[in-house]
Amino acid sequence: MPPGIRPPLRMGFQMWAQHVSWRALVDAAVAIESRGFDSLWSNDHFFPIAGYQLDINESLEGPIFEAWMVLSGFVACTTRLRLGCMVSGAGYRNPGLLLKMASTLDHASEGRLVLGIGAGWYERDHVAFGYRYPGVGQRLDRLEESVVAIRRLLDGEIVTMHGDWVRLTDARNDPPPLQKRMPLLIGGSGAKRTLPIVAGYADWWNGEGTPEEIAGKNALIDRLCTTNGRQPTDIVRTVGLATPVIRATSAEAIKVSVETLVRHGMAPDEARNAASSSPFVGSAEQVAAQLVKYADAGAEEVLFDWPSPFDRETLDALADLRLALG
Repeated sequence: MPPGIRPPLRMGFQMWAQHVSWRALVDAAVAIESRGFDSLWSNDHFFPIAGYQLDINESLEGPIFEAWMVLSGFVACTTRLRLGCMVSGAGYRNPGLLLKMASTLDHASEGRLVLGIGAGWYERDHVAFGYRYPGVGQRLDRLEESVVAIRRLLDGEIVTMHGDWVRLTDARNDPPPLQKRMPLLIGGSGAKRTLPIVAGYADWWNGEGTPEEIAGKNALIDRLCTTNGRQPTDIVRTVGLATPVIRATSAEAIKVSVETLVRHGMAPDEARNAASSSPFVGSAEQVAAQLVKYADAGAEEVLFDWPSPFDRETLDALADLRLALG
């Protein structure tokens, strides 16, 4: 790509399957595909969440659908979107079984699956259903073992592996995915452990942070790829972003955002602080300016959190922005 020229910025959505009906999920998936967006992702949690603040999430209750069953619904009601789970937790997803599930859905979707995995950050998801939740170092050890196992199985090996976390005996993935190389996405932004795993094994990366932070992490991934004998272009760079709300004025957008966050369990004062500080709650021009910054930082695709009620006015505005940024 010539200097100063960047590719079009793709857009996708991580749809929250909490406090919502199955019909609403399906209708939202169809609406996203019909407006020309690029990808759609389920969200691998067993309890509702309202962000990454544990003191808020621990008290939340309410209905939530299981992520891989939601993903199978997306497969059935779409024909073009890239699909995946953002991201499956290594602590409660056996890597061999996870790959079998993903490979099956890759066939069902005619080759549209991305297999996403991460270390897992929410203790409640683990312990409530009987899974171990060790310290962060051990969770990253578990992630790396899982990624190594999946990579070997994806490469067609018959795998025997007796690690500290992953145990496989003559495991194989047959039939393989329909895609010649189904992408393996690793989610996480830790510079010391996660990004080296990304550089070693991932086809896609999903990170979070400001544009400046993403630019720095992309540069680190580039250097790590070179060290591992890979090309930086081997890894697609995606960024997870907060829920967007686009209206004619910031005040109107903040009002809608607060109502959505409160619906998902956040206290009104906390919701107002979150909405007021979000760079993606405001006018189309404000949101576009932020998206340009992420594109300039190396993001190839942005993935917005998308909780119910699914905001069609914002969806239409983002579809226009996607065309404009292309």
